[in-house]
Amino acid sequence: MAVVSCQPLTDVAIYGSGGLGHVVRDVLVAGRRYRVVAFLDSDASRHGTQVGGLPVHAGRRAIEHLLHGGRIGLVVAIGENHARVAIAEQLRQCGVPLVSAVHPLATIAPSARLAEHLIVGARATVGVHAEVARHCVLSTGAIVEHDNRLERGVFLHPAVRLAGGVTVQDYATLGIGSCVIPYRRIGPEAHIEPGSVVIRDVPPGAVVGGVPANPRSRTDSRFVPDRAVRTCSQ
Repeated sequence: MAVVSCQPLTDVAIYGSGGLGHVVRDVLVAGRRYRVVAFLDSDASRHGTQVGGLPVHAGRRAIEHLLHGGRIGLVVAIGENHARVAIAEQLRQCGVPLVSAVHPLATIAPSARLAEHLIVGARATVGVHAEVARHCVLSTGAIVEHDNRLERGVFLHPAVRLAGGVTVQDYATLGIGSCVIPYRRIGPEAHIEPGSVVIRDVPPGAVVGGVPANPRSRTDSRFVPDRAVRTCSQ
């Protein structure tokens, strides 16, 4: 007979009501540890609407109201790396509890070291002695192999594959289906285009794509989003 836990769920709000926010909600529901009570967003056009039956509130004012009503966790689900990290750090410094959204179907090696406030999708794998810093996103099916090191604010899109000993530095983004051979370094704010195969180190801020991956123009790339400037001050 299955044992059903009677431990009460922790209330959680999700900052960001777009696609990544929907994914995070699904991850939290699947984990059965958290109850999602609301979405928060800095976009005033979304305030007062609903997403999947949950209300979308303003940023900081709603956070203060929710905290006043009792302890509540928060996940920042914004795809743009700088905005996600900036808002999460603002909230953390204000004493808002940040929680990780880790899907129960993710595989995490016991020796892996995971920091706080991560988003880890279904079938993602974090291997032996890998390290993942704060505010990273490991999407569905992403593979972070042994001895990898992901620094702050990295975003791995679905089915990214990092071979052993790879380092991905702050704010780098790896597009869907891209892969990196062993012991390569992806520089801070670099962008790897979807389906690329990285066989050389990638300099800071570079955009690379293709098989093998070669430099691309940031302005010509269809896959590099404009950097969003968002705060939680509203």
